[in-house]
Amino acid sequence: MFKSQLDKVIAAAGSLYALWVLGIISFLESAFLPIPVDPFALPVMMANRKRLWQAAIVASLASVAGGCLGYYIGAFLIDTAGTWIIKSYNLSDPFETVKTRLNHQGAWMIAVAAISPIPYKLGAIAAGAVNFSFPLFFAISLACRSLRFFAFALAIYFLGPRFQGVLKENTGLTTAIIVIVTIVGFAAVYFLN
Repeated sequence: MFKSQLDKVIAAAGSLYALWVLGIISFLESAFLPIPVDPFALPVMMANRKRLWQAAIVASLASVAGGCLGYYIGAFLIDTAGTWIIKSYNLSDPFETVKTRLNHQGAWMIAVAAISPIPYKLGAIAAGAVNFSFPLFFAISLACRSLRFFAFALAIYFLGPRFQGVLKENTGLTTAIIVIVTIVGFAAVYFLN
């Protein structure tokens, strides 16, 4: 069952609109959506090897643009949209911790949020809320989000069909890993305290 679903996802990921969908999801995930972009990015990258690097570029740039929106929300809309987003995900305490750490370890906190399972949107909104240097935020985000998506692309490029075969043979495990990584990311935020 999972194998046929994965085949359908990869076939759809090879469509003309897949890069647009990847860009939109990457943007929204970085700004405020609670879902990771990885389950969308990987099939798009696997579906068409010719568009592998395009997918990595689209995911990276759209993700950084979403992070910039998150920064804007933190800087100018923290009392309305920012508070709603933070409270919706029950991240009030971790948000305060990230804000405090941004004042002492700003660049490292942005880098960790951009690469790790810790929600990038939390780092972006917090950076705006504490008036972290926008040019530095942008540069770190661009470098680290690109590193993340190009690492996926390199893995797919070098492992190619073997990587896709492993996913097909272990779809249950792959799904579990994605869910666990998402949960670990949100849990890691709680343990920042």
